[in-house]
Amino acid sequence: MMSDLKPMEAVAALYAEGRQDEARAIIASLARAVFEGPHQSPAGPAQRLMARASHRLLQWTTRRHESAAPDQPAAGFRNRLLERSGHPYASSLLASSHQDVESLVEGGDPMNGPYMMIAPEIRGAGSRWDRLFFNSVQGRDVQLRFIWETRATYEAACHRLDQGRPVRIKALAAGTGLSLILAYTQLLQNGYNPDMISVSITDRDASNTSKTGRLLAKLESTRSRIISHEGAAGIAAITEDLFEAGTTGDPYDVVTAVGILEYFPGFTCETTEQRLRLPQPAETATALHLAAKIGEITAPSASLITNTYRPHASTRILEVFGKRFDYRERTHVAALLATANFQPARLVGSGAIYDVEVHEKSDDKTSTPLILPPGHLA
Repeated sequence: MMSDLKPMEAVAALYAEGRQDEARAIIASLARAVFEGPHQSPAGPAQRLMARASHRLLQWTTRRHESAAPDQPAAGFRNRLLERSGHPYASSLLASSHQDVESLVEGGDPMNGPYMMIAPEIRGAGSRWDRLFFNSVQGRDVQLRFIWETRATYEAACHRLDQGRPVRIKALAAGTGLSLILAYTQLLQNGYNPDMISVSITDRDASNTSKTGRLLAKLESTRSRIISHEGAAGIAAITEDLFEAGTTGDPYDVVTAVGILEYFPGFTCETTEQRLRLPQPAETATALHLAAKIGEITAPSASLITNTYRPHASTRILEVFGKRFDYRERTHVAALLATANFQPARLVGSGAIYDVEVHEKSDDKTSTPLILPPGHLA
Protein backbone atom coordinates (compact mmCIF):
# COMPACT_ATOMS: atom_id res chain seq x y z
CA MET A 1 0.00 0.00 0.00
CA MET A 2 2.82 2.43 0.85
CA SER A 3 5.89 0.63 -0.47
CA ASP A 4 6.07 2.87 -3.55
CA LEU A 5 5.57 6.19 -1.70
CA LYS A 6 8.51 8.56 -1.64
CA PRO A 7 8.99 10.77 1.46
CA MET A 8 7.21 13.86 0.14
CA GLU A 9 4.41 11.75 -1.32
CA ALA A 10 3.98 10.19 2.13
CA VAL A 11 3.73 13.63 3.72
CA ALA A 12 1.06 14.57 1.18
CA ALA A 13 -0.85 11.38 1.97
CA LEU A 14 -0.80 12.14 5.68
CA TYR A 15 -2.19 15.66 5.50
CA ALA A 16 -4.38 15.66 2.37
CA GLU A 17 -8.09 14.99 2.33
CA GLY A 18 -8.92 11.31 2.04
CA ARG A 19 -6.19 8.67 1.56
CA GLN A 20 -7.09 7.18 4.95
CA ASP A 21 -5.60 3.73 4.37
CA GLU A 22 -2.27 5.19 3.29
CA ALA A 23 -2.17 7.59 6.25
CA ARG A 24 -2.90 4.80 8.71
CA ALA A 25 -0.23 2.56 7.19
CA ILE A 26 2.34 5.38 7.38
CA ILE A 27 1.54 6.11 11.03
CA ALA A 28 1.75 2.41 11.88
CA SER A 29 5.15 2.11 10.18
CA LEU A 30 6.47 5.23 11.91
CA ALA A 31 5.26 3.92 15.27
CA ARG A 32 7.06 0.61 14.75
CA ALA A 33 10.25 2.43 13.81
CA VAL A 34 10.07 4.75 16.82
CA PHE A 35 9.05 2.24 19.50
CA GLU A 36 10.32 -1.09 18.15
CA GLY A 37 12.90 -0.32 15.49
CA PRO A 38 16.67 -0.86 15.80
CA HIS A 39 18.86 1.87 17.20
CA GLN A 40 19.61 4.58 14.64
CA SER A 41 23.00 6.31 14.73
CA PRO A 42 23.96 9.88 13.88
CA ALA A 43 25.70 10.60 10.60
CA GLY A 44 29.25 9.27 10.39
CA PRO A 45 32.55 10.94 9.46
CA ALA A 46 32.02 10.58 5.70
CA GLN A 47 28.64 12.35 5.85
CA ARG A 48 30.09 15.11 8.03
CA LEU A 49 32.87 15.65 5.50
CA MET A 50 30.28 15.78 2.72
CA ALA A 51 28.29 18.40 4.68
CA ARG A 52 31.33 20.66 4.84
CA ALA A 53 31.97 20.22 1.12
CA SER A 54 28.28 20.83 0.30
CA HIS A 55 28.28 23.99 2.38
CA ARG A 56 31.24 25.35 0.44
CA LEU A 57 29.74 24.37 -2.90
CA LEU A 58 26.39 26.01 -2.14
CA GLN A 59 28.12 29.17 -0.92
CA TRP A 60 29.88 29.44 -4.29
CA THR A 61 26.87 28.60 -6.47
CA THR A 62 23.93 30.34 -4.75
CA ARG A 63 22.75 33.81 -5.75
CA ARG A 64 20.26 36.00 -3.95
CA HIS A 65 17.63 38.19 -5.61
CA GLU A 66 16.49 41.15 -3.54
CA SER A 67 13.03 42.73 -3.37
CA ALA A 68 12.68 46.48 -3.00
CA ALA A 69 9.45 46.49 -0.96
CA PRO A 70 9.41 44.89 2.51
CA ASP A 71 5.72 43.95 2.18
CA GLN A 72 6.32 42.07 -1.07
CA PRO A 73 7.70 38.57 -1.45
CA ALA A 74 11.46 38.47 -1.60
CA ALA A 75 12.76 37.24 -4.94
CA GLY A 76 14.44 34.34 -3.18
CA PHE A 77 17.54 32.46 -4.29
CA ARG A 78 18.88 30.84 -7.43
CA ASN A 79 21.01 27.73 -7.52
CA ARG A 80 21.17 25.65 -10.68
CA LEU A 81 22.19 22.48 -8.85
CA LEU A 82 19.12 22.58 -6.62
CA GLU A 83 16.81 23.76 -9.39
CA ARG A 84 17.77 20.77 -11.53
CA SER A 85 16.81 18.39 -8.73
CA GLY A 86 13.15 19.41 -8.86
CA HIS A 87 12.86 18.24 -5.26
CA PRO A 88 10.27 19.89 -2.95
CA TYR A 89 12.85 20.46 -0.23
CA ALA A 90 15.12 22.27 -2.68
CA SER A 91 12.16 24.34 -3.81
CA SER A 92 11.42 25.32 -0.21
CA LEU A 93 14.97 26.62 0.19
CA LEU A 94 14.86 28.60 -3.03
CA ALA A 95 11.24 29.79 -2.92
CA SER A 96 10.10 33.35 -2.43
CA SER A 97 9.38 34.48 1.07
CA HIS A 98 8.02 37.57 2.77
CA GLN A 99 11.03 39.40 4.13
CA ASP A 100 9.67 39.70 7.65
CA VAL A 101 9.62 35.90 8.05
CA GLU A 102 12.35 34.96 5.62
CA SER A 103 14.71 33.94 8.41
CA LEU A 104 12.37 31.15 9.53
CA VAL A 105 12.52 27.66 8.10
CA GLU A 106 9.23 27.78 6.26
CA GLY A 107 7.29 24.99 4.61
CA GLY A 108 5.88 22.49 7.08
CA ASP A 109 5.49 19.74 4.48
CA PRO A 110 9.12 19.73 3.29
CA MET A 111 10.29 19.88 6.89
CA ASN A 112 8.31 16.71 7.67
CA GLY A 113 10.14 14.86 4.91
CA PRO A 114 13.03 13.59 7.09
CA TYR A 115 10.55 11.93 9.47
CA MET A 116 9.26 9.75 6.64
CA MET A 117 12.74 8.31 6.11
CA ILE A 118 12.34 6.55 9.47
CA ALA A 119 9.82 4.17 7.88
CA PRO A 120 11.77 1.38 6.11
CA GLU A 121 9.24 1.07 3.26
CA ILE A 122 9.41 4.78 2.46
CA ARG A 123 13.17 5.00 2.88
CA GLY A 124 13.58 2.17 0.39
CA ALA A 125 11.44 3.97 -2.19
CA GLY A 126 13.31 7.26 -1.77
CA SER A 127 15.11 8.84 -4.70
CA ARG A 128 18.75 9.86 -4.85
CA TRP A 129 17.74 13.43 -3.94
CA ASP A 130 15.68 12.16 -0.99
CA ARG A 131 18.79 10.47 0.35
CA LEU A 132 20.96 13.53 -0.21
CA PHE A 133 18.52 15.92 1.47
CA PHE A 134 16.93 13.73 4.13
CA ASN A 135 19.81 11.41 4.97
CA SER A 136 22.30 14.26 5.39
CA VAL A 137 23.91 15.08 8.73
CA GLN A 138 21.00 17.31 9.69
CA GLY A 139 18.44 14.95 8.18
CA ARG A 140 19.72 12.07 10.29
CA ASP A 141 19.76 14.27 13.39
CA VAL A 142 16.20 15.46 12.72
CA GLN A 143 15.09 11.84 12.55
CA LEU A 144 16.86 11.04 15.80
CA ARG A 145 15.39 14.13 17.43
CA PHE A 146 11.92 12.98 16.37
CA ILE A 147 12.44 9.49 17.80
CA TRP A 148 13.87 10.79 21.08
CA GLU A 149 11.13 13.39 21.47
CA THR A 150 8.38 10.84 20.86
CA ARG A 151 9.81 8.29 23.28
CA ALA A 152 10.45 10.92 25.95
CA THR A 153 6.88 12.23 25.67
CA TYR A 154 5.49 8.72 25.93
CA GLU A 155 7.66 7.84 28.94
CA ALA A 156 6.85 11.07 30.79
CA ALA A 157 3.12 10.40 30.31
CA CYS A 158 3.49 6.77 31.41
CA HIS A 159 5.25 7.86 34.60
CA ARG A 160 2.21 9.85 35.68
CA LEU A 161 -0.40 7.40 34.48
CA ASP A 162 1.32 4.51 36.25
CA GLN A 163 0.88 6.48 39.48
CA GLY A 164 -2.86 6.75 38.83
CA ARG A 165 -2.66 10.44 37.93
CA PRO A 166 -4.23 12.01 34.82
CA VAL A 167 -1.84 13.66 32.40
CA ARG A 168 -2.19 16.83 30.33
CA ILE A 169 0.23 17.09 27.39
CA LYS A 170 0.93 20.07 25.16
CA ALA A 171 3.01 20.51 22.00
CA LEU A 172 4.02 24.11 21.37
CA ALA A 173 4.02 23.81 17.56
CA ALA A 174 2.16 21.69 15.03
CA GLY A 175 5.54 20.64 13.68
CA THR A 176 5.76 18.45 16.77
CA GLY A 177 2.18 17.27 16.30
CA LEU A 178 3.16 14.10 14.48
CA SER A 179 5.40 13.08 17.36
CA LEU A 180 2.65 13.70 19.89
CA ILE A 181 0.10 11.80 17.80
CA LEU A 182 2.41 8.77 17.80
CA ALA A 183 2.95 9.02 21.57
CA TYR A 184 -0.80 9.35 22.22
CA THR A 185 -1.61 6.39 19.97
CA GLN A 186 1.02 4.25 21.71
CA LEU A 187 -0.45 5.08 25.11
CA LEU A 188 -3.89 3.89 24.00
CA GLN A 189 -2.52 0.76 22.33
CA ASN A 190 -0.74 -0.15 25.55
CA GLY A 191 -3.99 -0.03 27.49
CA TYR A 192 -3.88 3.32 29.25
CA ASN A 193 -7.28 4.86 29.98
CA PRO A 194 -8.07 7.56 27.38
CA ASP A 195 -10.21 9.37 29.95
CA MET A 196 -7.01 10.12 31.88
CA ILE A 197 -5.19 11.73 28.93
CA SER A 198 -5.64 15.22 27.49
CA VAL A 199 -3.49 16.23 24.49
CA SER A 200 -3.21 19.68 22.90
CA ILE A 201 -1.29 20.34 19.67
CA THR A 202 -0.99 24.08 19.13
CA ASP A 203 0.45 26.35 16.46
CA ARG A 204 -0.05 30.01 15.60
CA ASP A 205 -0.45 29.13 11.90
CA ALA A 206 -4.03 28.02 11.19
CA SER A 207 -2.96 26.09 8.08
CA ASN A 208 -0.70 23.90 10.20
CA THR A 209 -3.40 23.05 12.72
CA SER A 210 -5.85 22.38 9.88
CA LYS A 211 -3.46 19.79 8.46
CA THR A 212 -3.04 18.24 11.89
CA GLY A 213 -6.81 18.13 12.29
CA ARG A 214 -7.19 16.29 8.98
CA LEU A 215 -4.68 13.67 10.08
CA LEU A 216 -6.42 13.20 13.43
CA ALA A 217 -9.73 12.63 11.63
CA LYS A 218 -8.20 9.75 9.60
CA LEU A 219 -6.77 7.65 12.42
CA GLU A 220 -8.77 5.04 14.32
CA SER A 221 -6.98 5.96 17.54
CA THR A 222 -7.86 9.65 17.39
CA ARG A 223 -10.88 10.40 15.21
CA SER A 224 -13.42 9.49 17.91
CA ARG A 225 -11.47 11.39 20.57
CA ILE A 226 -11.03 14.78 18.85
CA ILE A 227 -12.07 17.67 21.08
CA SER A 228 -12.58 21.29 20.02
CA HIS A 229 -11.03 22.88 23.10
CA GLU A 230 -8.39 22.18 25.70
CA GLY A 231 -9.18 20.67 29.07
CA ALA A 232 -11.33 17.63 28.35
CA ALA A 233 -9.88 14.17 27.82
CA GLY A 234 -9.00 13.58 24.18
CA ILE A 235 -6.83 15.24 21.57
CA ALA A 236 -7.11 18.70 20.00
CA ALA A 237 -5.34 20.71 17.28
CA ILE A 238 -5.70 24.38 18.22
CA THR A 239 -4.55 27.60 16.57
CA GLU A 240 -2.83 29.60 19.30
CA ASP A 241 -0.08 32.15 19.72
CA LEU A 242 1.56 31.08 22.97
CA PHE A 243 2.60 34.63 23.83
CA GLU A 244 -0.95 35.92 23.51
CA ALA A 245 -2.75 32.96 25.05
CA GLY A 246 -4.06 33.26 28.57
CA THR A 247 -3.02 30.98 31.42
CA THR A 248 -6.50 30.03 32.60
CA GLY A 249 -7.33 26.36 32.96
CA ASP A 250 -5.41 23.45 34.40
CA PRO A 251 -1.63 23.49 33.96
CA TYR A 252 0.20 20.95 31.80
CA ASP A 253 2.17 17.99 33.08
CA VAL A 254 4.22 17.33 29.92
CA VAL A 255 5.22 19.99 27.38
CA THR A 256 7.24 19.47 24.20
CA ALA A 257 9.17 22.49 22.93
CA VAL A 258 11.31 20.87 20.24
CA GLY A 259 12.55 22.85 17.25
CA ILE A 260 11.40 26.15 18.74
CA LEU A 261 14.14 27.71 20.86
CA GLU A 262 16.50 28.16 17.92
CA TYR A 263 14.35 31.05 16.67
CA PHE A 264 14.51 33.07 19.90
CA PRO A 265 17.55 35.10 21.02
CA GLY A 266 19.21 34.95 24.42
CA PHE A 267 21.32 32.43 26.34
CA THR A 268 23.22 31.39 23.21
CA CYS A 269 26.70 30.21 22.36
CA GLU A 270 26.44 31.81 18.93
CA THR A 271 23.94 33.30 16.47
CA THR A 272 23.88 33.47 12.69
CA GLU A 273 24.13 37.24 12.88
CA GLN A 274 27.23 37.13 15.08
CA ARG A 275 29.03 34.69 12.84
CA LEU A 276 28.17 36.49 9.59
CA ARG A 277 28.59 39.94 11.19
CA LEU A 278 25.05 40.94 10.36
CA PRO A 279 22.92 43.46 12.30
CA GLN A 280 21.23 41.82 15.26
CA PRO A 281 17.49 42.45 14.86
CA ALA A 282 15.49 43.83 17.75
CA GLU A 283 13.27 41.06 19.06
CA THR A 284 10.05 41.62 20.98
CA ALA A 285 9.93 37.97 22.07
CA THR A 286 13.07 36.33 23.42
CA ALA A 287 13.97 32.89 24.70
CA LEU A 288 13.60 34.29 28.20
CA HIS A 289 9.99 35.27 27.44
CA LEU A 290 9.32 31.79 26.04
CA ALA A 291 10.79 30.11 29.12
CA ALA A 292 8.67 32.31 31.39
CA LYS A 293 5.53 31.44 29.43
CA ILE A 294 6.30 27.73 29.66
CA GLY A 295 6.76 28.19 33.40
CA GLU A 296 3.32 29.82 33.63
CA ILE A 297 1.45 27.02 31.88
CA THR A 298 3.12 24.04 33.58
CA ALA A 299 2.29 22.24 36.78
CA PRO A 300 4.74 21.65 39.64
CA SER A 301 7.02 18.71 38.73
CA ALA A 302 6.07 19.05 35.05
CA SER A 303 8.33 17.55 32.39
CA LEU A 304 9.62 19.75 29.57
CA ILE A 305 11.17 18.11 26.50
CA THR A 306 13.43 20.34 24.46
CA ASN A 307 16.56 20.32 22.31
CA THR A 308 19.90 22.00 21.83
CA TYR A 309 21.01 23.35 18.44
CA ARG A 310 24.73 23.25 17.80
CA PRO A 311 26.62 25.02 14.99
CA HIS A 312 27.54 22.61 12.22
CA ALA A 313 28.28 22.79 8.50
CA SER A 314 24.93 21.12 7.81
CA THR A 315 23.03 23.93 9.53
CA ARG A 316 25.27 26.51 7.85
CA ILE A 317 23.79 25.30 4.56
CA LEU A 318 20.43 26.70 5.66
CA GLU A 319 22.10 30.02 6.48
CA VAL A 320 23.20 30.28 2.84
CA PHE A 321 19.49 30.57 2.02
CA GLY A 322 18.77 33.37 4.48
CA LYS A 323 17.78 31.33 7.51
CA ARG A 324 18.81 32.68 10.92
CA PHE A 325 19.37 30.63 14.06
CA ASP A 326 20.27 31.01 17.72
CA TYR A 327 22.63 28.20 18.73
CA ARG A 328 22.80 26.66 22.20
CA GLU A 329 24.77 23.95 23.93
CA ARG A 330 23.25 22.02 26.83
CA THR A 331 24.67 24.48 29.38
CA HIS A 332 22.92 27.37 27.67
CA VAL A 333 19.57 25.58 27.54
CA ALA A 334 19.93 24.64 31.22
CA ALA A 335 20.71 28.24 32.22
CA LEU A 336 17.75 29.53 30.22
CA LEU A 337 15.23 27.07 31.64
CA ALA A 338 16.50 27.52 35.18
CA THR A 339 14.97 31.01 35.05
CA ALA A 340 11.58 29.27 34.87
CA ASN A 341 12.45 26.81 37.65
CA PHE A 342 13.30 23.87 35.38
CA GLN A 343 16.34 21.67 36.03
CA PRO A 344 17.97 19.09 33.71
CA ALA A 345 16.70 15.62 34.53
CA ARG A 346 17.73 13.29 31.71
CA LEU A 347 19.63 13.36 28.43
CA VAL A 348 17.49 11.34 26.02
CA GLY A 349 19.94 11.28 23.12
CA SER A 350 22.80 13.18 21.54
CA GLY A 351 23.56 13.64 17.84
CA ALA A 352 25.83 15.80 15.72
CA ILE A 353 23.55 18.85 15.92
CA TYR A 354 20.76 18.13 18.37
CA ASP A 355 20.60 16.84 21.92
CA VAL A 356 17.16 16.03 23.29
CA GLU A 357 16.78 16.48 27.02
CA VAL A 358 14.05 16.28 29.63
CA HIS A 359 13.89 19.08 32.19
CA GLU A 360 11.81 18.76 35.33
CA LYS A 361 10.09 21.67 37.03
CA SER A 362 11.22 22.10 40.62
CA ASP A 363 8.74 22.44 43.46
CA ASP A 364 11.25 24.66 45.22
CA LYS A 365 10.32 28.21 44.24
CA THR A 366 13.56 29.53 45.70
CA SER A 367 15.93 27.35 43.66
CA THR A 368 18.92 29.24 42.30
CA PRO A 369 19.10 29.63 38.50
CA LEU A 370 22.19 28.22 36.81
CA ILE A 371 24.52 31.06 35.80
CA LEU A 372 27.00 30.65 32.95
CA PRO A 373 30.48 32.20 32.97
CA PRO A 374 30.76 35.77 31.62
CA GLY A 375 30.70 36.02 27.86
CA HIS A 376 28.38 33.03 27.32
CA LEU A 377 25.12 34.96 27.24
CA ALA A 378 24.30 36.58 23.91
